[in-house]
Amino acid sequence: MLSAVRIEELKVLSDILGIQCLDFEIADEALTHSSFNFETGNENGNDYERLEFLGDSVLRLYVSELLYDKYTDYDEGKLTKIRSRLVSDNFLAELAVKLGIDKYIKLGKHEEKDGGRKKESIKACAMEALIGAIYKSCGANSVKEFIYGLYNDIPTGFDEETIEHYNYKELLQQYTQSQNKDLPEYKLTGEKGKAHKKEFEVSVSYKGEILGQGSGKTKKEAEKHAAKEALIKLKLIDKEENE
Repeated sequence: MLSAVRIEELKVLSDILGIQCLDFEIADEALTHSSFNFETGNENGNDYERLEFLGDSVLRLYVSELLYDKYTDYDEGKLTKIRSRLVSDNFLAELAVKLGIDKYIKLGKHEEKDGGRKKESIKACAMEALIGAIYKSCGANSVKEFIYGLYNDIPTGFDEETIEHYNYKELLQQYTQSQNKDLPEYKLTGEKGKAHKKEFEVSVSYKGEILGQGSGKTKKEAEKHAAKEALIKLKLIDKEENE
């Protein structure tokens, strides 16, 4: 059960977001990092990971629709690159700070001291999870309106320099689908560390061949690093290229 203080905080956040139908219990889950549950002795409690999974899919759907309608003269490849930038951790973290969402994330004390509130991955995950919470609380129309409000100011002349900030997973998928429509397969190969501070290891394969491996503090981050290694192996990007 949420405290009166937390309810007031979430009321303020719902006003900032312009979402009056927000279910505060779901929103609180979307803003809870696993380190908080670990340190409060609630290791079986819900954190933002499941809602992040949902929010990621919802976000991609409506960003894709917005770009499809807005850039009528862009081909699939260019639309994919723009979407990759707009759903990247970097861009989502920027949105989270712009909206002040980072202030409402519940972190464990150690994660807080470790600079968790400033970590791009945590802010991005919370942003996606909150989109999932809006979808669950208010439905498709409300979350679509919210996402369009976030992205509708994208300049129509999206320049090539911005487009180059693509997402490695998107680029790898674009490549494999251009070959025979098959998708790359990501497999969790290992986990280490305590529940609130895990390190995930992931491999990515295509047609049975492992192309890359990566590790990260989240499964998504590990997949991104694995995809980058695969792209380097396939000579689609240079080894020195920055993320």
